[in-house]
Amino acid sequence: MLRDGTPGIVRAIIPSDGEALAAALEDLAPESRMRRFFYDKTSLSESELERFANPDGVDHIAYGLAVDLEGDFTPIAVARCFRDPGDPELAEIAVVTADAWQGKGAGSELMRSLSAVASGVGIRKWVAPMFSDNVQMRRLLERFARKLEERELGNGVVEAVYEITGSPQP
Repeated sequence: MLRDGTPGIVRAIIPSDGEALAAALEDLAPESRMRRFFYDKTSLSESELERFANPDGVDHIAYGLAVDLEGDFTPIAVARCFRDPGDPELAEIAVVTADAWQGKGAGSELMRSLSAVASGVGIRKWVAPMFSDNVQMRRLLERFARKLEERELGNGVVEAVYEITGSPQP
């Protein structure tokens, strides 16, 4: 359930979600696409769609949140992580929420599930590339993890490493 009382459901992304993932990207505002992809990405290639819609639950974990709007579940957010092949305890994390639903707790609901599953398969740390002014992502990560380090990548982008704590902090 979101902060405003809207009922929702969190579940693992499955291959048949591909079309919804592609449509959701197209529906995002340019700024939201910039924050997620670092440029105004308007569509997914076939290979990206294949990759994003087929998480294996171990090296690629992905969850979506759909809200119940009068009996019709509408997807509004996705959180995913990809394990670093060079460090099996580290995974790159990304979260995106539909513009109209930002700030209502969708990210927190997804992070609760993603953190639990990631910890269960041996992922202990997140690496999060983001714009340095992305306060929402920083706050979200700091509810479920403790920042270990951060470095500037240039052009206003930083890469922060967080240790997963598991339970949300107030």
